[in-house]
Amino acid sequence: MRIPGPFKDLLPVETLKQLSQLVGQPALISALKDAAQKLGLSEALQANNIQQILQQTGKWMESVSEPWLRNSKPGLTPGINATGELFSGRWCTHRMGPEAIGILNQLNSQYAETTKLDTQLNHLLMGMTSAQSVLIVPNISIALYLAATADLASGKGSQGGSQWVLPRVDCIRIPQSGITPGGNVRAILDQAKVRTIEIGTMQDCTRSDFSEALSEPNGILLLASPNAIPIESREEHRRGSIDIASQQNASIIEILMDGSLHDLSGLSVSSKVIADCWDKNVELMIVPGDAFLGGPGCGILLGKKEILESITRMADSVGWQANSNIKAALLRTLQSSTTIEDWKQLPIGATLSTSLENLENRAKRLATQLSMHPSIDRVNVEKKSCRIGAGVWSSVRLDSAVLQLFPKTISSSALAEQFASAPIPLWTNVQSDHVELVMRTIEPDEDRLVAKTE
Repeated sequence: MRIPGPFKDLLPVETLKQLSQLVGQPALISALKDAAQKLGLSEALQANNIQQILQQTGKWMESVSEPWLRNSKPGLTPGINATGELFSGRWCTHRMGPEAIGILNQLNSQYAETTKLDTQLNHLLMGMTSAQSVLIVPNISIALYLAATADLASGKGSQGGSQWVLPRVDCIRIPQSGITPGGNVRAILDQAKVRTIEIGTMQDCTRSDFSEALSEPNGILLLASPNAIPIESREEHRRGSIDIASQQNASIIEILMDGSLHDLSGLSVSSKVIADCWDKNVELMIVPGDAFLGGPGCGILLGKKEILESITRMADSVGWQANSNIKAALLRTLQSSTTIEDWKQLPIGATLSTSLENLENRAKRLATQLSMHPSIDRVNVEKKSCRIGAGVWSSVRLDSAVLQLFPKTISSSALAEQFASAPIPLWTNVQSDHVELVMRTIEPDEDRLVAKTE
């Protein structure tokens, strides 16, 4: 049995154990006997009875409290992510800036002016992305479902017979907060009961595949990124797909999991500037609020005004608009990243843009401090290309300084367990003879906490 942290803290576990250890102590038996006599219970509580009751109670308290103590390790407790992944389920769901988190706390304690909030957010997003209209929903899956069940243009209702064309390379799995596998694009379209045809293979999609599938009138092409095509060929695939769809007068919906507000070409990451992705036939773009934007998890629909009006009516009818807390956090995030230099101050921007030299200097300071840890024999500082995470980050690798901690008399897994069991858990990569801390996923103000890990 495992007791969650908040409940465990409310239980007097240590007191129960201490009391159970008093079983059989003459002073305790005498005190209980005197108290019982004063209550007129002298006949019911003889010395032997008291000891027997306490012994049984003590055994019960031991058996109940011990599992709580033994299994109270913070397996899912938020801590310091040092595994090389920007997003780790053991660490946090999203990386938002302190101002966005602060506005969430503020909204949870007072009334929110939702109309004013919507106006500010919509105007800011339209100005930053060049979209005509905006809709914010809880996640990407809901955004795609709404797009699939609403009218995409006058006379082009997806339920009225429009055929959705989905290149297999673009049939991505959409990561969702708190759901390990996430959602599949084709499964969402099937749930929306739209007519879908998959074209090409999992490696490529030829011009003839597009031309044949889009020959039917009122076709809808669904693209997504990052997809299964190698990074160097993705833009050619996207541009060619849009050109063919434009020639066939097909509508285009694009899911930009790697959409950013600024040009990040100077960094070692692949992303698309949202404002640069518009084409005359693009009806909708769907962008996550987290990932490269760095805000709360949500789905952002960007597109033509008449299309978003139809989808907004449907979202309102079923209550699928994001709540005011999410919108306010997104607004504050966007206000804090109007320039690329501002964006680099956000948690995601800082993680992706911090120089290797900076990481190595921090690693060397930590190496000196951690070398005095009682369970560590020696510490090395290495440079490695590290995977950033799953989902949209699965193809992203960045160089980072890595601390290699070699244990003294215990195994590397035991050392990792020590770090994970600290009051503030420190997650590590476990190797055969050492554990590793990836500096790119440790924030500068967390260095002092890493150094204090017992």
